[in-house]
Amino acid sequence: MSSIWWIRRDLRLQDNLTMQKALEYPPVLPVFILDPLLVEKASDRRMNFLYSNLKSLHEDLVARGSKLIIRSGKPVEILESLLQESGADRIFAEEDFTPYARLRNVLVGSYLPLKLVQGQLGIHPLGVLKANDKPYRVFTPFKRNWMALAPTIRLHPAPEQIPTIENIISEQIPSGREETQFPPGEEYAKQRLEKFLKKKMDFYHLNRDRMDLDGTSDLSPYIRFGILGLRTALFHGLKLLNSNEGRQDILGIDTWLGELIWREFHINIMYHFPESRTQNFRSMYDKLKWRNDPLDFQAWKEGRTGFPIVDAGMRQLIQTGWMHNRARMITASFLVKDLLIDWRWGEQWFRDCLLDGDLAVNIGSWQWVAGTGTDAAPFFRIFNPVRQSKKFDTNGNYIRRWVPELAHLDNDLIHAPRGKKAKNINYPEPVVDHKFARERAIIAFQVAKEKKRL
Repeated sequence: MSSIWWIRRDLRLQDNLTMQKALEYPPVLPVFILDPLLVEKASDRRMNFLYSNLKSLHEDLVARGSKLIIRSGKPVEILESLLQESGADRIFAEEDFTPYARLRNVLVGSYLPLKLVQGQLGIHPLGVLKANDKPYRVFTPFKRNWMALAPTIRLHPAPEQIPTIENIISEQIPSGREETQFPPGEEYAKQRLEKFLKKKMDFYHLNRDRMDLDGTSDLSPYIRFGILGLRTALFHGLKLLNSNEGRQDILGIDTWLGELIWREFHINIMYHFPESRTQNFRSMYDKLKWRNDPLDFQAWKEGRTGFPIVDAGMRQLIQTGWMHNRARMITASFLVKDLLIDWRWGEQWFRDCLLDGDLAVNIGSWQWVAGTGTDAAPFFRIFNPVRQSKKFDTNGNYIRRWVPELAHLDNDLIHAPRGKKAKNINYPEPVVDHKFARERAIIAFQVAKEKKRL
């Protein structure tokens, strides 16, 4: 009796329920499969981040008497071969909820002894339903029910030893450049979480939208790959919320916990409504007439729109593979509302570039901004990039960092470098007038709604 631990989005040893289940049937063979259908679609930067974390996981396994087996190919073929090579009689994998992952599970499970373990979320998507057993479409009641059902999470420590199946050949882990902003490894992710809880949590509700401050958790790439389990983050959030630990103000805790539950909500929506991957959740906007100007789209991607806060966000994305969440909302709103470019174009670009490019979360967030999704902002709520810049980058420090050609401008001018004082600056003119663009977007969305009624 032995087992295969098929690692997918759970690159960790602490609180890994799938690994714990596999350890009930030792020895265990830890396996990561480089699926060509996923590898070919991922950016080099995200694959480098994955490779560096696979190496870190391998080192953690070696320290416990095991090792990571790497194979490339179709999962069902690789797993069938490994069952024969190892003599294992069962495969354990963490349940994933994207459309492709579910199809993959069905395919593998129809041929091989695959057992799925729910360890990705606090509560399974089938566990948070309305009284009529239908899924929630709106976040607030979803969160209310989630909190009422809030699981009692018991974290499982990493095992000291992992009995492993010997003499199985592994491919080399591909080499990749490490990200300086997001160093690899479960231990580093754990340290970053601890730092956030101790030093940033109390002020999270005040600072998380400030692009010029270090107020976010910076944990999203680690959660996306399961280097840090979402259950672990939820555990600490719930623990602090319930205990308060002498705090006078729990708004920071509640706000951060709400962000984690938003992640679960997006995954729930993708699970129950897989068509939202490519379709408007609100079909009333299917008739929306997008401009989809390729030159405007290219200017947006490269950070050349002439709106400093938009360009700062897009350049941060290109240079680091990450973007501040408030900047994500501003840049997404600008693309969809100011430029009238289909949200699917922007969603794909973000997913291509972001280290934390999660399908469900990315699509849910883009549809929210576009006004086509669940809990959507009304279509007439359109971010004014200059006002957003002045509010959330008050002194222009975020802009100065990512748009250095504007660094010399004073605080009054840097948010909208126009007029005589802005002459002779090597910076593009605005690609659109925001006031005009806002009116154009409102008309386009209204017309689409009227067409739906006809």
